[in-house]
Amino acid sequence: MDEKSISAAVSQYGTPCYLYDESLIRRNAERFTGLAYPDKAVHFASMANNNPELLKLLHGLGMGIFVNSARHLKLAMDCGFAPSEIIYTSTGVRRSDLELISKLGVAVNLDSLGQLELYGSIAPGTSCGIRLNIDENSLGNVFIGAESRIGLLENELELAAKIADKYQLTITGTHVYLGTNIVSLETMMQGVARTLELSDFFPDLAYVDLGGGFPVTEDGIEEFDYAKYDEAISKMFTAYSQKRCRPIKLILEPGRALFGDTAVFCTSVLDVKNRPDRSLVCVDSSATLIPRSLFYGEFHEVSVLGRSGEAPADRPADVVGSTTYSRDFLAKGAPLPQLATEDVLVFANAGSYCYSMITQFLGQDEPSEVLVHPDGSHTLIRNPERG
Repeated sequence: MDEKSISAAVSQYGTPCYLYDESLIRRNAERFTGLAYPDKAVHFASMANNNPELLKLLHGLGMGIFVNSARHLKLAMDCGFAPSEIIYTSTGVRRSDLELISKLGVAVNLDSLGQLELYGSIAPGTSCGIRLNIDENSLGNVFIGAESRIGLLENELELAAKIADKYQLTITGTHVYLGTNIVSLETMMQGVARTLELSDFFPDLAYVDLGGGFPVTEDGIEEFDYAKYDEAISKMFTAYSQKRCRPIKLILEPGRALFGDTAVFCTSVLDVKNRPDRSLVCVDSSATLIPRSLFYGEFHEVSVLGRSGEAPADRPADVVGSTTYSRDFLAKGAPLPQLATEDVLVFANAGSYCYSMITQFLGQDEPSEVLVHPDGSHTLIRNPERG
């Protein structure tokens, strides 16, 4: 979205706020729903963004939803997703939640031998999927085999089959998390190939569910080639379906990649302290309102609304929240122009794992969320808590 649209929304709704670009959301959704492979479904991972209006938008675009809690299961159904459009996968699931999943007929991928045993006792004679433990390929953060807490190891699959036989469960699918911000198509497809290799173990396989992986373009990360991915994944699944002598459904679970680059976070300058080597820029929010830096140590690229092209000041800026929390940094060493009160800072790539990760321990009001439509108009899609 352009600066005019951002300025108009900030003028109407104030700061702090999240602004989403509907045109980019639709573009990103088409990257997945438009894949050439015919037998597919796309399920957005709700933990990346749980705004009800945005989830309804995705539902209208023909997408399903992936949830990992009973609360998000209810949210999905409240947003219009039918049980057949929901996939549930989590660790340590309560018996009551598994009973609800079975009653509703929601597809479930089970994470452990114990979970498989419990589900079999609840819903004997039904079907389920299995979460597999494979090497995750996350940019700068790789969880391998036993280092990952999620999924069944390869040496547990035979016992899983015995438990399934005990309860007459049919294991019809496999599920993996490929990683985060995988920029290499070769690396991505290696993970898919390994998943299909392990999926050979299951004679009644009907689907393979691929979670995560796709990057969000930002500083230091190259653009992912979705056209080449379309060609590669379609070719691989077509060949695999031929090998299994039946169509194998491809399920994709994009999370951060769907909303990540569609939104900005806006916050206003309240105070500036000039230190010998830097400026301390205090804003009307905090790191708890755009928390990715607290969880991942990754700061978002930041700019000043209406001041693009200006030369940076003679010292870098640390952007800090209006709290006394010592770790309350929204940016460090940012090359910004000299700032003054009421300047608006705009943080990029704020659409996923931002609002949904907000914490309340610093007692700040939640920001508003605004959807900017293709014609430039905007709609408030979440009212902030004020007071």
